[in-house]
Amino acid sequence: MFNLCYNEDMFSKLKNFFAGTKITSEDLQKVRVSINRRNHNTLSVFTAIAASCLGIVILVAALADIEGITQKLTGYSTGFLLTLGIFLCNKFIVPRHIKLLPVLLALFEISLYATGMSLTFISSPNQLTITLFVLFVMVPQLFIEKPKRVLIISTITAIVFIALYLFTDLKPTEIRWQEFVNMGIFYLLGMILGIYIKKMFFERFFFEYKVNKENNQEKQEQNQYWKSIADIYVSMVQADLNTDTYKLLRTNNYITKALDKGTKGFAKDLSSTMILTTEPDYIDGVLQFIDITTLQARLRGKRTITHEFIGKNFGWCRARFIAVNTKENEVPHNVIFMVENINEQKTKEKHLTTMAETDAMTGLYNRQAGSAKIKGCLYNGHSGMLCLFDVDKFKHVNDTFGHQTGDAVIIAVANTLRKAFRDNDILMRLGGDEFIVFVSDVKTEELGAKVIQRFFDILDKERIEGHEDYRISVSLGATFTTENSVFEELYKQADTCTYESKKITGKSFTFYRGN
Repeated sequence: MFNLCYNEDMFSKLKNFFAGTKITSEDLQKVRVSINRRNHNTLSVFTAIAASCLGIVILVAALADIEGITQKLTGYSTGFLLTLGIFLCNKFIVPRHIKLLPVLLALFEISLYATGMSLTFISSPNQLTITLFVLFVMVPQLFIEKPKRVLIISTITAIVFIALYLFTDLKPTEIRWQEFVNMGIFYLLGMILGIYIKKMFFERFFFEYKVNKENNQEKQEQNQYWKSIADIYVSMVQADLNTDTYKLLRTNNYITKALDKGTKGFAKDLSSTMILTTEPDYIDGVLQFIDITTLQARLRGKRTITHEFIGKNFGWCRARFIAVNTKENEVPHNVIFMVENINEQKTKEKHLTTMAETDAMTGLYNRQAGSAKIKGCLYNGHSGMLCLFDVDKFKHVNDTFGHQTGDAVIIAVANTLRKAFRDNDILMRLGGDEFIVFVSDVKTEELGAKVIQRFFDILDKERIEGHEDYRISVSLGATFTTENSVFEELYKQADTCTYESKKITGKSFTFYRGN
């Protein structure tokens, strides 16, 4: 039922841009069908979600007078009717008239932007906008379609947004520049992500199509298709485990150099290549993953298995074996081995992990992450000194000089901690003006006193801009780990000592010596 609805010129351009290869008209038709099917299903899901959410909001607004919702009822109602209509047309009409699908895609995107504009300028004119800016990021990523059309719709919306700001009094002038900056950031982010995701989907469609045709084409034609796989794949090999033979479907200079002495069979060549291109710390795990003697057993009943490692030339990579043409529980003998570059993905994951563990103001570990790190050290039997301290008369600083100066004091303390302690020590902000430091391998009061005094000396040199006469002073309590120490008990001991230190004027520290 899914007929063609895109012109040949558009697909040729998309094909050349996203896949970088030549394909026949028959191949192109099958890719078109996949794209139409995907867009049809996506439109069904998102219109159903949009209509359901808007319907719930309308119901809530009708039953309860909630500030911020009731005044937006007209916008929500309009959006509900539009998305419901598109959903019904897509469900009952598009399967018989596929040429209507691009029209519905455009109408749905336009209705989303129109709803965002309505909420921005009509329902909540005095508030900073968020709905429209979220739509700028989300809409370009919804469908596999002409990038030009998506760019036009988003750009027209942005132009109308600017025009309404410049030539009407619908929004207050005091938030104008902030709105313009937000609009620009979200608009550009949406365009960049949208084009990238569309590229990835086209790569996937071409990849899946080529895999499906692998067993029906001549070997020369197979190589041509596989070699034009997306750049995210560092290498790709098709191998027969029974004969120990293989064929390079996609390669690079590093693999070519590794094989410059000729082939010795799939098992040996794969092993030698991975040894030469893998970071030493990861070689053992990689060799275990590519062990051909156990591969068939590990692949039995599975389509694919994967292993992540760091390569010498590409950073983080994911190795993958794919079983080809195997029935359920059949032992595979034809496999595809590929290596995918996932360095960008790992960088993003690391960034998200860091954000989740870090105190936003100071960059030190937050309470949850810092406590977990210290507990991990104690669990693994690491000894050391735990220090707990807070800033003397910090409330007076806030009340006298203002919270901005108070924040500067907190940041200055954090900077001092980084200077005074080692990279492997755990630096943690509990919250407010309270901090904890776990100093590894410091086991005596003599050594502990030197470490703490070094911290005090560096802290004494810190200056707060605009308050150069002010000296930061802290009261510190310290305790040492013993066999079977637990974090909670160490915290209580250090806290007791901090209380004792506060009885002394000026910088002071107290060691815990038992009851």
